Amino acid sequence: MKNIFKPARIAFYILMLVTFFIVGLYFAGLIDAGKGQGLAGGAIVVGYGFLFAVIAFIASFFIAHFATHKFIVYANIGLLAVIIIAYGITHYRYVQHQKSKEKKEQFRPKSTTPTSQVEPMGMVTFYKHDGSLPNSVNIQDEENDKLGLGFFKPNFFQYSTLFFYGNVTLEKSITQHNPVDSLPLGRDQFGDFTLIAAPPWLLPEAMNPSFGIFYFNVKSVSREFIEVEVNKKTGQTAYLNKHIGQLLFWPEFLLSTASIEFLEGKSQTPKIKPLDYAAEVHTPFLKMKPLQVKDEWIQVVLKNQNFQEVDKGWIRWKRDNKLLIKFELPNISTP
Repeated sequence: MKNIFKPARIAFYILMLVTFFIVGLYFAGLIDAGKGQGLAGGAIVVGYGFLFAVIAFIASFFIAHFATHKFIVYANIGLLAVIIIAYGITHYRYVQHQKSKEKKEQFRPKSTTPTSQVEPMGMVTFYKHDGSLPNSVNIQDEENDKLGLGFFKPNFFQYSTLFFYGNVTLEKSITQHNPVDSLPLGRDQFGDFTLIAAPPWLLPEAMNPSFGIFYFNVKSVSREFIEVEVNKKTGQTAYLNKHIGQLLFWPEFLLSTASIEFLEGKSQTPKIKPLDYAAEVHTPFLKMKPLQVKDEWIQVVLKNQNFQEVDKGWIRWKRDNKLLIKFELPNISTP
């Protein structure tokens, strides 16, 4: 029993724990355990590492009990070498990933055959260093006062290619229609999305191809199809499969945003109720976080410069089908 707690054996237990935690992480990556699991993906991968580590840690006591001291010493050297090699590989991949991300942040994909008088794709491709879509994006053009029904966000994690359909017969199923074009996304060695090709007319409301994020303004919805605006300048529309993404009507979309702001020249004083004649809230604030939507009104949490709540109030988010606010889109994590 005393042999179990000698220095070499104690080091053996710790090295087994660390080594097989790393092995578990790499195994999870090898089998794509966290792929397509959104925010839960990281927890799943860590869970594999924890499982491997616990099993190895328990097994190390049995091994140490029966193994010779010389074997334990050589095993410690081998385990330490595995940890150092794994760290080196991980660090190298991290550095390469950062270099790749920096290049992507400088890259704005352009169509090879742009439509006349329209700047496709790159014009609305936004990047930030923290991996999020830009702050205070004004989704609506000044000359276009048609808000549509909301937004459609394709799920490229599950469906790598987005198919566009032209004239459709709504009474028929999608399988009875042939797509007229497509938007395929691939993956690089780090798992980031890469834009393979895009229609020359594609100009969605907002996008970040590196993260597989595209927002399309929704014009109409049917049982299987969803009509979206595929070019915000020309107003061109196309049909998509409604079941390969997330349909966010305006209330749901606004509640998914991180914060909202007033459009320039359209500032308001928050009200205590969603009524034009209601009393005003005069508490100073800097940021507004959406809380609930009621018709043309939205209740917001008013925050100061330290992002602390100072009050609540109601503001109009639209009037006469015209948008009165701009908003910060949600940070980009694995959907």
